[in-house]
Amino acid sequence: MPWRIMIAVSAAFLGAGAFWMFLPLLSVALRGEGVPDAWVGLISGLPWAGLLAMSGFIPAIIRRIGLQRMVLCGLSASVFIFLGFALTRDVRIWSLLCLLLGAALALRWAGLDTWMNGSFPAHLRGRLTGLYELILSGSMAVGPGVLAASGSTGRAPFFAAAGITAAATLMMSLTGREPPQVTQPGGQAARRRDILRGDPAAFIGIFLVGFTEACNLSLLPLFGLSRGLSVHLSALLVVIVQAGVAFGALLIGALADHLDRQRLHHGTVLAMIALPLGLLLGFGRGVWPCLALWGVAQGGLFTLGIVFLATRHSGLGLASAMSLSMVVYTLGGIAGPPLLGVLMSLAGPAGFSLGLAGVALACALAGRSRQLISRA
Repeated sequence: MPWRIMIAVSAAFLGAGAFWMFLPLLSVALRGEGVPDAWVGLISGLPWAGLLAMSGFIPAIIRRIGLQRMVLCGLSASVFIFLGFALTRDVRIWSLLCLLLGAALALRWAGLDTWMNGSFPAHLRGRLTGLYELILSGSMAVGPGVLAASGSTGRAPFFAAAGITAAATLMMSLTGREPPQVTQPGGQAARRRDILRGDPAAFIGIFLVGFTEACNLSLLPLFGLSRGLSVHLSALLVVIVQAGVAFGALLIGALADHLDRQRLHHGTVLAMIALPLGLLLGFGRGVWPCLALWGVAQGGLFTLGIVFLATRHSGLGLASAMSLSMVVYTLGGIAGPPLLGVLMSLAGPAGFSLGLAGVALACALAGRSRQLISRA
């Protein structure tokens, strides 16, 4: 991997780690300010609202200022936003800063995804995409770990997030301008609707992964507790699944360079339907490999979706596709926990497994029907 890409990946890791550190920090800090839980949930969702609002402007911003400058703007803005959290305790200002942080996140996330996937050579696309997703998955663990080390009270953790993001900004500034093929105008005319229609299975799979991962992180421990597991083992369920997600991104990505990608995609979708049902059989020894394989399917399905999009699109068309993948994944994450929470309240813990298997089946049928329509 060229050194410039390695530096950009390192910057992506640090920037993402600071954000994943911030999310739990925000909830704890709001609770410390006496904000009711309902408002904590609402304010915690504002970064995602900011991301969705900014996503439609990504290709135009790249066209105007360039990809690297857009990523640097996103990272630099994040530094000042984190400092803003440290310098005031006004919850109204925090709400505005959350929206701005989401907009900055969109610039960094979509920009770096475009840079990486536009730079990977075709014969290594699967394994390098998987490696990139594996590294970003690691940031989800490192961010909360830094928060545990810095503490969750006072200004120090916000300053720590600002410092980590500043380091990412500095690293990104050393990469130089993006390769010319990454922002070539070849895909400029592609409309977002046409991109969605052209790759329905990829986007539906990405939505399914966003939906499932959000449910894993928020509801899988509750599922374990309701099945009689201890708090420790219930938390371990999430660890096993997310470890599988990280490994699956690398494994399926590598296989995608050698095997038929459509068959791999079908296999991961089938696993997403079948493996949640394995949780209904009880928590014997077999549940742990079932959870790990389920995570592998999730990581592999997301990686394959990104590989499909990067293979089909280039230039500003790729920027639009990466922006849309970010939006679709986020929408899945927003929709998942409320829907599964309702199902669990109606059907008990079985609602978790049956709900995720049912959503996976619905996504598989929707993806297949869209493919048939597009061929007709």
